[in-house]
Amino acid sequence: MAKSSLLIRQTLLSRPRRTVTTSSSGRSSTSPQRWKPAAAPAFSVDLKPFGDIPGPIALPMLRHSAHVLPRIGAFHHTVGLGLLEGLRDKYGDLVRLAKASRTRPVLYVFDPEMMREVYESGVTEPPRWTRSPLGHHRKISGSHCPVHGDESNAIWAAIRALLQDNTLLQCYDKAFDDIAADATRRLGDLRHAENALNEELETEVYRWALETIGVMMFGIRLGCLDGVAHIPTADNKTPEKTSLDDDTPDRCSLSKRSLEELSPAESLVRYAREIAGGNYLVRSEATLKKDSQVFNNALKALDRHYSLTEFFLQQATAELKSGTLRPEQAFLDKLRPLEGRILPLASDFLLAGVEPLVHSALSMLYQLSLHAAQQQRAHDQVAWAKESTDAGLEAPELPYIAACAKEALRIHPATGGVVRRSREELAVGGFEVPAGVDIVLAHGVTSKSEKQWGRSKAFIPERWCNEGWEPLKASRAHPLASMPFGDACPATGVVGKMLTSLATRVLDKYRLEWHGPMPNITTTGVNKLQPPYYFVLQNAA
Repeated sequence: MAKSSLLIRQTLLSRPRRTVTTSSSGRSSTSPQRWKPAAAPAFSVDLKPFGDIPGPIALPMLRHSAHVLPRIGAFHHTVGLGLLEGLRDKYGDLVRLAKASRTRPVLYVFDPEMMREVYESGVTEPPRWTRSPLGHHRKISGSHCPVHGDESNAIWAAIRALLQDNTLLQCYDKAFDDIAADATRRLGDLRHAENALNEELETEVYRWALETIGVMMFGIRLGCLDGVAHIPTADNKTPEKTSLDDDTPDRCSLSKRSLEELSPAESLVRYAREIAGGNYLVRSEATLKKDSQVFNNALKALDRHYSLTEFFLQQATAELKSGTLRPEQAFLDKLRPLEGRILPLASDFLLAGVEPLVHSALSMLYQLSLHAAQQQRAHDQVAWAKESTDAGLEAPELPYIAACAKEALRIHPATGGVVRRSREELAVGGFEVPAGVDIVLAHGVTSKSEKQWGRSKAFIPERWCNEGWEPLKASRAHPLASMPFGDACPATGVVGKMLTSLATRVLDKYRLEWHGPMPNITTTGVNKLQPPYYFVLQNAA
């Protein structure tokens, strides 16, 4: 690592050394054991060739797409994580897709110990989607972070360490709670007939997510939760979609108003939803052609999102310099040495962090709405904590609500897995894997593996508690079995706190119910519960 890289890490982490308890030594595992890195496995002459790894056969012309075609395909009834589970069940823990359906081979890994071999090999890296709208926007606008290679890796490693520091995270307890209280008030305003939440639920959760990430990043309130909640009427209500409208993006109330009517915070919510709904952050079939209207719309949305990020950063920097340091400014204060490099980092936080947080929150609320007993226990813990605080005692921790958030992330992880591209040869599961292979580490499948978890598809928050039943305890699972945000997400340490704050405020006032069919799950960069949402928000007794 270059000398400048070491100086960056030392500057950001300039504080007395202390022990930071994490679940996986800086990784995003939700399993409670530590991940102790070991030496990369040495190559052996006994390794089996890459071509011996089982996998579906690539047919002429149709290639691998034949396996998902209606009626004739073996996996025609599955999508997203269901497709990965089908591959695992049919072919085993390692599945190879030959160089037929794309420009390079793909290797799917479904065993946590084999995933460890990939992570510890030191010869893989995340693939770069240079043809995506985001990559093109950064190329033409110069919004890339002005450091590369070891320096960039050192900055992100330092940020990950900061966001797993319990002392730093405690600075945001009050700010997160205030934001959750405002969001809960607005959710109450969304109720209509028989206390059902209206179609603006997802937009309101986006408002909460942006405000929460914004206060952590900038140390100021953005204003996403200001004003009154939108109430649909007969004139402005979105028509119910039919099967013919599946490709039509959902338009929220902010998209129906002119930009001049919106505040900067509301504009940020609007473009965050547009970027997420259009899948503009990654290379996809709809965004590959640079001369298409979809590609141009993506560039406009990304450009406006970047400008708004700069606007809020300027406000935050001015406040940081002008007065006494507030607790919620602790993170931005740590980033001061980066100076002009903060803006692209802040843009990355808002672009990549909001959508996973939104759908993790919706998944948590959905699981609580289905399990009345667990919801009641969580509510009782909130009531006990509130009475303790009112009596003048120190605010107690809420371990069961935190366990509910962890269990929701395990059952419905934000990402299906992590993609790593091999730069050199490596060994995985006794097979030789050549350079230039895209290796998919399917954490979304292992997080529901019966072998790892026991009653893996059941919502059992007790598995994360000290008093949980031993055979189902999360400590029995492999440390890499559940990594809902992948291995390198810098905000993994703080997401649980954000979700816990929201659940605490909602359960303090309301009871969640689900009055409708089970939602479909779609995968477009992030695993999502597909609307409509049939939440009912009853007043707590």
